[in-house]
Amino acid sequence: MGEPVGAYGDPALSAFDLDFFDSGRRRRIALGSGWDVRFEDVAPVRGFRWNKGGRGFAGWYYTVTTGSHVGYESWLERDRLIPLDFVPDVVGIASQPFWLHWRDAEAKRRHAPDYFVRLADGRARVVDVRAEDDVDERTAEAFAATERACSAVGWEYAHVGVPDPVFMANVRWLARYRHGRCGRESAIAERLVEVFRQPQELRAGAEAVGNVLRVLPVLFHLLWKGALRADLGGALLSSGTVVHTSEGHVVGLQRRAGGHGLLRPRSGMHGDGSQMRKLSRPATVGVGDRVRFAGQVRAVLAVSARAVTLSALWQTGSRSNPAVRVIIRAEMSVRSWA
Repeated sequence: MGEPVGAYGDPALSAFDLDFFDSGRRRRIALGSGWDVRFEDVAPVRGFRWNKGGRGFAGWYYTVTTGSHVGYESWLERDRLIPLDFVPDVVGIASQPFWLHWRDAEAKRRHAPDYFVRLADGRARVVDVRAEDDVDERTAEAFAATERACSAVGWEYAHVGVPDPVFMANVRWLARYRHGRCGRESAIAERLVEVFRQPQELRAGAEAVGNVLRVLPVLFHLLWKGALRADLGGALLSSGTVVHTSEGHVVGLQRRAGGHGLLRPRSGMHGDGSQMRKLSRPATVGVGDRVRFAGQVRAVLAVSARAVTLSALWQTGSRSNPAVRVIIRAEMSVRSWA
């Protein structure tokens, strides 16, 4: 067994224990003896349960990175798991990989990090997911202890909170097309790469290739894989989103202001009612749709069983003063849409 870089003699190697599953068998060993375990392949040390009325909402997400399901304990954890699956440098992901045990002022403490991530260059990263507003003193102490343990064995550590809502909405959309089956039409994929070597708007490029109903799933799959690229943080994906290949350069080409969604507008999308009960909507509502609410056209950022999160985007400024985008989030009951 090799020695962890820069960790020889660190007292943390014996001050912390790792408690995890190894081929179905529970093991507990000192941190210094378990730093080289492939934790990206271990089973979760605790189950994922959803309790009625509870704050959490647990589930399983299929990752193309691992070719298997990875668990999460809340919507926030899921929203942090999807980008891990999206980033090409990530080659392994495990949730709740181990219990970290230590003593704090003679009291026994333990903490299970949310994710263990293996990167393509061999580095390891431990990730804790918690909104900043939910980090109390005891949680902060657990995160600090986990970071100390990770530092001792050469692992990276990250505490992440709520992601950018626009970026997250775009990645959730692309995740629908993450499966390899969406890219099976190789002729369309090759044509898309050829067309977008010259940066251009998403829908215009799709129409140049063929029937958009066949082309768009392949296009989104290529965006997920990184063969095609777009600005996923600036605004929601739309017909006017500028798309290009990894070698392409976007110079002098800007996203068209306003515009419709990825497909042609559907009937019922443009009601003028400013009251919630007068909201015009399509037959179904999904992330990326545009709806008119409170006198403004807003984009759907997220849809849950009980609420829809909307954003109002507008621009101010001039050619000499770059536009500033302002995001407003509003929760509204789905029942009001009936």
